[in-house]
Amino acid sequence: MSNTEDKSSQLPNREDLSSEPLATELSDTDGTVSAPDELVETLREKDQFKRLAQRAQADLVNYRRRIETEQQSALLRNQQRIVLRFIDVIDQLTVALKSDSLDEVDTGWFEGINAIHKKFLSELSLEGFEQFDSLGEEFDPRKHEALLSSITAESEPNIVIAVLRPGYTHNGEVVRPAQVEIAVAEPEKSDE
Repeated sequence: MSNTEDKSSQLPNREDLSSEPLATELSDTDGTVSAPDELVETLREKDQFKRLAQRAQADLVNYRRRIETEQQSALLRNQQRIVLRFIDVIDQLTVALKSDSLDEVDTGWFEGINAIHKKFLSELSLEGFEQFDSLGEEFDPRKHEALLSSITAESEPNIVIAVLRPGYTHNGEVVRPAQVEIAVAEPEKSDE
C-alpha cells in the first residue's frame, strides 16, 4: 500500500463529521493546530465568503423591498396628481352650478350638468378621494390654507367661517388642503 492510500483510509466519512467548524476539530487539546495552515486559512476564507454571500442576499432582498415601495409611492403620487387636475374641473363645475345666471338656462341642461358633477364626485369617492367639510372646525394648518381672516363676534377665533375651495383626502391623508376664511378676535381697544 502506498502512503496516500494509508492516509485516505484513515480519514473519517463525511457523514461522521459534526456540524461544528473543522478548525476546532483540527486543534489539539493544548490549542495548537495540527492541520496545515493552508487548510485553516481555506476554512476561514470559506466562512468569510459564506458571510459575504449571506450579506449580499440580505442586501438584495432589502433592495427589492425598497424598489417595490418606491414604485408604489410613485404610482400613488401620479394618481394623486392626475386626480387633483380633475378636482379643479369639479371646482369649476361647482362654481358654474352656483351661478346666478342659471335662472335663464333650460332645466334639462342644468340637471344634466348637475348629474355630471355628481358622477365626478362619486367616481372620486370610489377611488378613495373624499371631500372633507371644514366649516365650523378649528383651523388646522395640515388641513386648511387660510386665505382670508375676518373679525367677527359671531365665532370664536381660529374657527373656519367660510370654505372658499374644498379640501380632499385620499385614504385618510390630506392631498389638497381646503382654502378657508377664519375668524380672528377683535383687537383690544386701548384706553389712551
